Amino acid sequence: MMSERITETELILPSLYLMSLRDGSITTTELIQKLRSIMKPSGEDLKILSGRNDDKFSQKVRNLRAHNTFERFGYAEYKGAARTGYVEITEQGEEHLANNQDILKYLLINDFTYQDLTANLKVIEEKKDKIKIEIFDENVIIQEGLKQITEETIFQRSKQLRDYAISCFTKQGKIDCDCCTFNFADFYGQNIGKGFIEIHHIRPIFQYEDENIINTIKSAVKNLMPVCSNCHRMIHRNWSKPLEIQALIDGINQNGNFKRYE
Repeated sequence: MMSERITETELILPSLYLMSLRDGSITTTELIQKLRSIMKPSGEDLKILSGRNDDKFSQKVRNLRAHNTFERFGYAEYKGAARTGYVEITEQGEEHLANNQDILKYLLINDFTYQDLTANLKVIEEKKDKIKIEIFDENVIIQEGLKQITEETIFQRSKQLRDYAISCFTKQGKIDCDCCTFNFADFYGQNIGKGFIEIHHIRPIFQYEDENIINTIKSAVKNLMPVCSNCHRMIHRNWSKPLEIQALIDGINQNGNFKRYE
């Protein structure tokens, strides 16, 4: 089945983010390069246009200017000539970025697929004036330092999801890595390792502010998996091309000294 192509709407928020990293402005050439790096386009969007050097992804980025996409929302303004000019973020654009900074960070650092990334960016833009979107982020649990710079509500919401996931994945008092079967309690002893595991987000998990958090968490578990710290880092080792779970398991079975149980 052919994946749905990205739209200009899904490019808005990551474009504003890239402008903010460049003191508020960026050229179209730079925008194409940087968006390609963080969005990791695939499928139909990588097809080269007939008689052009552009693929469908880069053409969509160019259309942001041709269709006055940023200007329609008031988020940024193009300045200068078409080939030598740049786009500059506005106060309204900075506000939109600030309102969605945590969501964007969550989507980008978890190495979700291009399809999941674009689909959820679309939802953010569609819901921006209607309802608040809240995130669960395992990274604020794993990296304790983030707790100091992240909203306490995100930490508590993520902890609820983690605790529920651990209870679901624990069997006969033990929770193993789904990739290599490593068990922290077996290796480090009960006093140190009991109940410890990392939770990998297979797909993005959001909650809308009017939804019941318990129902959201129960539904979210199907998009989570327990993994040890080593396997989790291996999954995310190559940011531009996250490792598929089955490929990691196959690699462990073929090369690892620690074999999966039958």
